[in-house]
Amino acid sequence: MPYILGAVAFIIAFIITWIIVSIPTWFAAKIVTPRTTTFARAMLATLIGIIVYTIFTGLFSLISPIIGVIIGFIAFLGVYKVIFSTGWLQALGIAILAIIVTFIILFILGLLGIVLPHLGPFR
Repeated sequence: MPYILGAVAFIIAFIITWIIVSIPTWFAAKIVTPRTTTFARAMLATLIGIIVYTIFTGLFSLISPIIGVIIGFIAFLGVYKVIFSTGWLQALGIAILAIIVTFIILFILGLLGIVLPHLGPFR
């Protein structure tokens, strides 16, 4: 029984985290490609992007860790390109803007006193 509760808790935590992580991607994509962006597409891009990045980074890191990260990032941009029906430069814009939005959200949460200790060295 504890294994089932643990699995259910993991699935619920995964879905909540996935939704939260998709918000900056959705916001960034809405700015860059407003016609083709939905929250469902942002969630799909986030999920597939992380999977593709992990696979490509792992495979190409056997050659060199730096090459692995670069190829993984290019593959991640390819996912954005396909899912949001955009070009490479717009996919890069979505990725960069999503990172900026994430930092803005974290900054605002910090100002509100909401601390996410697992994201930094403060314990």
